[in-house]
Amino acid sequence: MLSVLFFLICYGTSILLFLGGVANTANPSDLEFPVFLPCAIADIVLIIVFIVIENKFFKMKINVPLIIILSCLFIVNLVVIATTPLENSVDFIYTNPSTVVVVITNEYKVIYILAFFLLLLNIYISICYAVYRLEFRKQFAWICSLIVLAGASFVLYSYIAEWETYKLFFANITTDIKDYSPQSFTGHPNSYAAILLGSGFACFGLHVVTKKRLFLFLSIFFCTNIIFPFSRICLLLALIFLLLVFIYKMIVSWKEHFRRNINIIVVVTFLLTLLILVACNDTTIRNYIEHVVLSDNYTFKSRSLLWECALSIVKEFHSYIGVGHGYFNTVFAYCNIEHVKMPHNLYIQTYCSLGFLGVAFLAILICFIIYKIIKLFKNNRDAAFVSVIGLIVVMLYYLGEG
Repeated sequence: MLSVLFFLICYGTSILLFLGGVANTANPSDLEFPVFLPCAIADIVLIIVFIVIENKFFKMKINVPLIIILSCLFIVNLVVIATTPLENSVDFIYTNPSTVVVVITNEYKVIYILAFFLLLLNIYISICYAVYRLEFRKQFAWICSLIVLAGASFVLYSYIAEWETYKLFFANITTDIKDYSPQSFTGHPNSYAAILLGSGFACFGLHVVTKKRLFLFLSIFFCTNIIFPFSRICLLLALIFLLLVFIYKMIVSWKEHFRRNINIIVVVTFLLTLLILVACNDTTIRNYIEHVVLSDNYTFKSRSLLWECALSIVKEFHSYIGVGHGYFNTVFAYCNIEHVKMPHNLYIQTYCSLGFLGVAFLAILICFIIYKIIKLFKNNRDAAFVSVIGLIVVMLYYLGEG
């Protein structure tokens, strides 16, 4: 239990520092250099101590190939940031083509380097802890329980503090207006929805470990609550996640409950068909889907403009190795696109920050995870299936977020 808490502390603090350091011009909440520097150094020491303790006392292996991959990424980012001019003109495209003059300082460059180093350490302990230290039925259950507790707290808080916005949700079904947005502790509906999605997945993991249907029902509960903050990407992923869970349940119980599963598939197919027919023929629901759910604002169509802007930043210089992780975020913030820090696509952001080399190493990391899942399948099929569902949901999430 203490090991899990230590891991979560290292993971959480490094993420918070990374988010506070990657784009110091995006909004006033970002950490300034005198605050960020000692916090970053302290957190780096904390993570290294965690790795040493886990290796010495709990036999969590030091993964040399993974260290080599992450070190190569760090060296590339270091070289790119070091060779980036302090002042640079960047042509970008969003709504109107224009040129932005970006001015950074050497202090910012230090922040970029340390923030990226924190991110790589975070990736390392995340993968190594899950692969070498995490026992599926023990630590996994503890971590999932903490995530579920956090998700439940968010839902309870939003029920109590923002009940009026939930009333607006039902009122807006008939008005074609989207003016409700429960934010809970996070201050952002997308973050809130992502936490609910993670809580739903954690509940499903607990269901697989404990074989108790209560956790399966809780998983569905968290996913259905995602519709209230109305994050389109999380709502879509919740539907995909529930579909994958349904397929998984059918596969693992097919031999034992063949007739029952056939009946369930027929009933579910009938209900979905009926729901689609009602949505297509009811004017109120059809208008709501067209004007609110599928509106152009904050959909993948608007995301594509962000992606176009991001790609235009790296055309002039460092087109093959990117412009550096932190520097890219600052340039993007200079474009002043509604205080957006990033292009909301992990793969495009990786290319813009670290070029083709960064994309290649990201692909290697994903292949490494897939390889470990394949090995896990031989010993623990349930864990492997849960890992596959989680990997699919995460990779799809980063198409529109990240």
